[in-house]
Amino acid sequence: MELHPPALVALLGGAAVATLLALLAVLSRKGRSENEARAYLAGFTYVLSDDPDAAIAELSKVAQLNTQTLETYFALGALFRRKGELDRAIRLHRNILLRPGLAVEVRRRAQLALALDYKRSGLRDKASESFEKLLEEEPGHREGLLHYRQVLEESRQWERAAALQTRLVELEGKGQPVLAHLLAEWSRLIVREAPEEAESLCERAVALVPDSADAQLALGEARIALGRGSAAALPLRRAVELQPELAPRTIRLLASVFADAQELEKFFREQVAVGGGRAAPIELALALLYKERGSTQMALEHLRRLVERKPQFWEARKELGALLLSENRSEELRADYREILATLGKPALGFGCFACRQKLPEHMFRCPSCEEWDTVRREE
Repeated sequence: MELHPPALVALLGGAAVATLLALLAVLSRKGRSENEARAYLAGFTYVLSDDPDAAIAELSKVAQLNTQTLETYFALGALFRRKGELDRAIRLHRNILLRPGLAVEVRRRAQLALALDYKRSGLRDKASESFEKLLEEEPGHREGLLHYRQVLEESRQWERAAALQTRLVELEGKGQPVLAHLLAEWSRLIVREAPEEAESLCERAVALVPDSADAQLALGEARIALGRGSAAALPLRRAVELQPELAPRTIRLLASVFADAQELEKFFREQVAVGGGRAAPIELALALLYKERGSTQMALEHLRRLVERKPQFWEARKELGALLLSENRSEELRADYREILATLGKPALGFGCFACRQKLPEHMFRCPSCEEWDTVRREE
């Protein structure tokens, strides 16, 4: 079946008209054969139609017809990576880099593609080596800096990741929130051996982004490590105010810096009053505080009310079930909380990343799937 330009325009829609016309012009200017043009346009159609298998087949024809068509190889490599055929993508991009007389821009593009192949394959050492070569030639390569930083995050090399993000901030004038996260993680890595340095890193993070809950939390953690509990209270309070999801997992930290348990309870009640739709984690933290203080009945009452009001709040369900079991109230549990009992031991996926839609069991500052920061939210 012949592919005529008008038919392609109708198939691809108005948004692709400019791209298609530009592609036709390039094909005509370079004097490519009719067969080559047809294969290239068919491949382009399949890419936009989300059919990578057919696109790879058509673009492979182009590669056979004209071995000098580097754009074709780059398109093939991207499709191989997308389909998970990473060995093929790696071989293709390595072969491009072996070609003599490559233009500087083409070599950098191939080096980036190869680094991304290694990254997707989980070969962090090889990915790091490829990113290093790219950044040695072009220190301000934005994509290289971004993806290399993500590789370093995965291997918990927070100091180097922070250095790369600092360069990105200098280049673009934005990205300070991510840098604050990286400094906070770096401080946690060294807080036991070098608490003073950890505190300094956190103070830098807070100065960059005062509203970073992660930076405030890390600052409180560093000050507790230094034995400065009273100085840790303010950043820990601020962390919970900024991100209520932190409250349940910081109970013991907060209890260690509040001299009076009544003062901590008052703080939680104040946060519940102003929290609105974000107050549920604070209410859970309040119930956990009662549990820690041995006020089991108060804890049970708070948990029951919370579960009745928010049936999908799985953390509260599990805490209620576990507390009933620990108090030997198995009959009560079976009679009134069969659904809670059924959830015990099962992973609760109450959170989601709005960037990649990945379901997650708990709040995280960084999505482990798409590697973006500050994209995880509780799903109602």
